[in-house]
Amino acid sequence: MRAIEIQNISKTYRIAKQKNRTVRAVDSVTLDIEEGEIFGLLGANGAGKTTLIKLMLGLIKADSGRILIEGYDVALYREKALTSVGAIVEEPTLFADFTGWENLKYFARLQNANVSDEKLRSIVELVGLKDRIDSKFKGYSLGMRQRLGIAQAIMHSPSILILDEPTNGLDPSGIVEMRELFLNLKKELGVTIIISSHILSEMQQLCDRVAFMVDGEIKAVKTMEEVNFGVDKLKKYSIECSDMQKAIEIIVSQGMIATQENDSLIVRAGQSEISNLVKLFVKNGIELYGLTKQKRRLEDLYKEVSQPVTTDKQEA
Repeated sequence: MRAIEIQNISKTYRIAKQKNRTVRAVDSVTLDIEEGEIFGLLGANGAGKTTLIKLMLGLIKADSGRILIEGYDVALYREKALTSVGAIVEEPTLFADFTGWENLKYFARLQNANVSDEKLRSIVELVGLKDRIDSKFKGYSLGMRQRLGIAQAIMHSPSILILDEPTNGLDPSGIVEMRELFLNLKKELGVTIIISSHILSEMQQLCDRVAFMVDGEIKAVKTMEEVNFGVDKLKKYSIECSDMQKAIEIIVSQGMIATQENDSLIVRAGQSEISNLVKLFVKNGIELYGLTKQKRRLEDLYKEVSQPVTTDKQEA
């Protein structure tokens, strides 16, 4: 089932102090996000990711097109559409002199979220703030603030969580902790998670599918299998063995090309061809130390699908 349907949505802004000049921040975007997946909205700063997220949340009005969240048109039935959504668009704005717990209780009352203390404690534990929830918010690290913001966003048990650059400014260990948190939220709550990010290497380890956004347009949507290994039958393999020269001769005899990278041979082949190579290596007395299907880098794929930006479109 589709959690979110984006249908030919566009948004144009007038540039301040520049008469009659406009910028197309989101340009005819069509996109479906499936229930229960972690979906990455990827692109450089200025690609239009934040504008698209604001359109999803009904924070700004589209020029054309529509967005459906669990079947409800956001423009027509915003309150119903967003009942099932939790979101963080910018760094969570919480009260510095309140403890983490006091902040959560305050926003639960403000949102009329009928959340018991028991449930709130379970959410706090889920986001990894159990030991610091009674400390004041002003003493929290950036990662802890993001965790508290996520706790606030999921306290009403949404089925969809939308996060705009949630790992921005975090150190490497903080980014890893966030990744583990998102995977845990999906596992424990079954929530659909949409994450915008420009940190492509991290998204490669986290997402089920990704969309590449460039200059307001969606250039491609890929599953992680497609990202990692491509769509054709031939995959790239790394082979480590006891006799490199003999292995190359065997590979060439099978009509394939082998290139040497350090202590490995790189070959493109189908599954049956690789299976046959292994048999031939064993038959010819070559010991096989390692056989690994190589992943592509998400950064390289992004470069492939991106076009040079020739306009002054920018994130709004």
